[in-house]
Amino acid sequence: MTRLTTSSGRFLHLGRRIAMLILGMELATLGISFTTCSNLGTTPISTLPYVLSKIFPLSFGTTTFILNVGFVALQWVLLRDRFSILNLLQIPGVLVFSAFIDLNMHFVRPWSPDGWWLGMAMSMLGNVVLACGIFLQIRSKTIVQPGEGIVIAFAAVLRRPFGNVKIASDLTLVTLAAVLSVSVLGGLVGLREGTAVSAVLVGLFVKAIVYFFPDRHAGEPHQVRLTK
Repeated sequence: MTRLTTSSGRFLHLGRRIAMLILGMELATLGISFTTCSNLGTTPISTLPYVLSKIFPLSFGTTTFILNVGFVALQWVLLRDRFSILNLLQIPGVLVFSAFIDLNMHFVRPWSPDGWWLGMAMSMLGNVVLACGIFLQIRSKTIVQPGEGIVIAFAAVLRRPFGNVKIASDLTLVTLAAVLSVSVLGGLVGLREGTAVSAVLVGLFVKAIVYFFPDRHAGEPHQVRLTK
């Protein structure tokens, strides 16, 4: 009876964590949708898939999924025998994430504002909602998104701080998006002042939320192992 009770408790705990992860992904993609539909630029990590969705006949969510599967493959190339099989859970996770992007873009797009101030207000709202979503995903202690997983992998291989590699990763994505946008679309698409604001504020908002809701039970998500 004790063993059954313990197993039931663990299953319930896992269910709560998965529910938190799914809610976090929904909020994160809703935040991305608000920011993107503000017409002031999308979030840095979303710039490349957004530009690709304008170049190819694919949805924003589809290009996000394809790019992130590439991130998982790159993690395997970088880590090889240090690549944990649990990292493959990032693929079904980002599949749900990508589906949420298309769903939320469908509902938010009709509300895109015309004026700059309304656009900035929507962008700021998106940053706050995105930060809440990121917080819930982190707090779920389940899986990381491939965009974060590839940063962890590079940080492990290069032996550099995660924060520094994260900045370099975001700058690389924005640069690639800008080059593709200008060369193929004839101008900057999805990259404006809102992108820069998002790059600065989302991390600060996440830190503020963590400060007010500290984690009393620290733990590690299912991500790359840094040692054999």
